[in-house]
Amino acid sequence: MAITFHHWPSKVSNVLVYVTLLSGNLYSTFGGDKNQDSPYDSEHKSYITPAQFTFYLWSLVHLLFGGLVVYQWFNDKVHQTVGWHFVIVSVLNAIWLALWSSGHTFLAFVTLIFATGAVSYIYSRLRGDHSADNWFDTLFLDLPFSLYHSWIVVLLVVNAFAVFSPINDDPEGPQGPSTFQTILAIVGLGFVASTVVGYIEYKKGDVAGALVLAWYLFGVFAHQEEPAIHWTALGLGITVSIYTLKPVVLRLVGRQSGESAPLLG
Repeated sequence: MAITFHHWPSKVSNVLVYVTLLSGNLYSTFGGDKNQDSPYDSEHKSYITPAQFTFYLWSLVHLLFGGLVVYQWFNDKVHQTVGWHFVIVSVLNAIWLALWSSGHTFLAFVTLIFATGAVSYIYSRLRGDHSADNWFDTLFLDLPFSLYHSWIVVLLVVNAFAVFSPINDDPEGPQGPSTFQTILAIVGLGFVASTVVGYIEYKKGDVAGALVLAWYLFGVFAHQEEPAIHWTALGLGITVSIYTLKPVVLRLVGRQSGESAPLLG
């Protein structure tokens, strides 16, 4: 493959925002003011906050996006499918991270809504209008946005609960979730699990995106001690993991269809 400089302004911009996004997350995680909040070890907790290890999925997403900003120089498909929207997504993500880290959780939630819309636009184009021509397309174009789309759904739910149903950290107040908070948490986990149906049935069998949601549910199981939430997360995580095997099973038994057979489209 030969390097192509077509659409170089957007390609250079993608490199710059990727470096900014990566450095911002690294700074939030390993440096900065000790009073600042980090997505990896957050003070903004709720009863569906997952274990800290869950957030290290970011490392894989960043690695794949690193491959994307290199791959874009060898063909124009990244520009044709993503265009300038990766820049928009990265800027919104950086704003969200800054707001979250400084404790402005409601403004962070609003920003994340716009970021989710921008990622969904890219994801819809990849899943609907453009198919992978080779493994490079699958690995550095389809896969990172599949993971990112499902992960940003997780972040949206986590951020929403941090705003509207946070953990009561008053040592003199009631400990543990109220009945209402427990029910709300189970509803939230159910929403995440039900999203998997969309990934498997309506997004060409997006196993990668579905497994991210299963990963999150297992993270909630590992972190939350309230029995109803703890065991609900485990049950949903197992159910989701089994359900994601549907496209694989259909492919193996020869019942391949246009919507469910490919693992990543």
